[in-house]
Amino acid sequence: MTGRYQTGQQTLTLGFVPLLDAAPLILAKELGLFAAQGLKVSLQREASWASIRDKVAFGVLDGAQMIAPLPLASSLGLGATAVPMTTALVLSSGGNAITLSNRLLQQLDLDSAKLPCPLASGKALQQYLQQVPQRQQPLRLATVSPYSCHHYQLHYWLSTAGISARQVDVIGVAPAAMAAQLADGAIDGFCVGEPWSSLAQLSGHGAIVTSCDQLWHNWQEKVFAVSQQFANSRPQCYLALLTALLQACHWLHDIQSNSDKTAQLWHWLAQSQYLALADSDLNHASLFNPAVPQAFFGAALNMPWRSQGAFILQQMRHLQQWQGPLDHPLLNQVYRPDLYRQVAASLGFNAPAEDWRLEGNAGVNDAGSRFVDGQLFGVSKPLAAVQQ
Repeated sequence: MTGRYQTGQQTLTLGFVPLLDAAPLILAKELGLFAAQGLKVSLQREASWASIRDKVAFGVLDGAQMIAPLPLASSLGLGATAVPMTTALVLSSGGNAITLSNRLLQQLDLDSAKLPCPLASGKALQQYLQQVPQRQQPLRLATVSPYSCHHYQLHYWLSTAGISARQVDVIGVAPAAMAAQLADGAIDGFCVGEPWSSLAQLSGHGAIVTSCDQLWHNWQEKVFAVSQQFANSRPQCYLALLTALLQACHWLHDIQSNSDKTAQLWHWLAQSQYLALADSDLNHASLFNPAVPQAFFGAALNMPWRSQGAFILQQMRHLQQWQGPLDHPLLNQVYRPDLYRQVAASLGFNAPAEDWRLEGNAGVNDAGSRFVDGQLFGVSKPLAAVQQ
């Protein structure tokens, strides 16, 4: 592999939230991939995505692991002052799950064998809400940010089951606090990235009712994002960061079936400055829950698809967070597949030739996306969603 950029000696601080899909940043540091690019990188743990967004926006962080919709939301000025951001690399796909408390599950007419079926679990919840419409307190469900795939996937699951957003309260909770709030009864369920769903299940306080990969298969989850100002002013440094991170993603590509790699990854993730898992119910053998599929590498997976950005804009419109065209010109600024191709080529990796694709038409074994309700989302009919 090549891919060495002339950066000089650069000292950088990158942010992450303690989740399994922070692994590419942690590996790039611990494996010396940043150092091989001439980069002296410090990793800074943050409690929330709002903190990540604000610190990248104000230059406290040079870049960060981010939930996929956040660079777009920041560029549009949703939830905070508009600061243009960009991403040229998807770090991971999948890894999210919807978990309901055991207290709630005991009241649902749901066969435990059907818990991982999103249509069955959603229908059971819808029937329960119909039977108890006069609850003094509506169900309280949590996501990590209103501008996250978690938020949109939770609402997608509810909508597919015929549950109106008015029938539940959806609040924001930091990822690491989800399991504790579920145990305390402060929330009835949540959508979050791993390992927090698995930990809630292992502790006996909740159960996973669907992975979000079942809802949106092969969908971008975390991206590496920087401000537009950083990308423009330090282009060689940006390419060097992308190169190290794509190499880390490649190292992770067979992680779920490679016990040696999993043990090595656990050694780093369990440390207090990263995910602090040493005292949890997890161990390296259970680090990746097969019920919550997660992937880090692939020509199409690491691609920052503009068509997926357009679909995120559609979800924002559905939830009345934003109104505007789905072919917004900001998509070209936020998503930089051209830079991804440049870095992939320098490492000898393949990359898709197109920036847009029809979303939702994946076959069983291909790298396309797929929606649980069979939706197709394309660009040929002004980015309209059509039903199969």
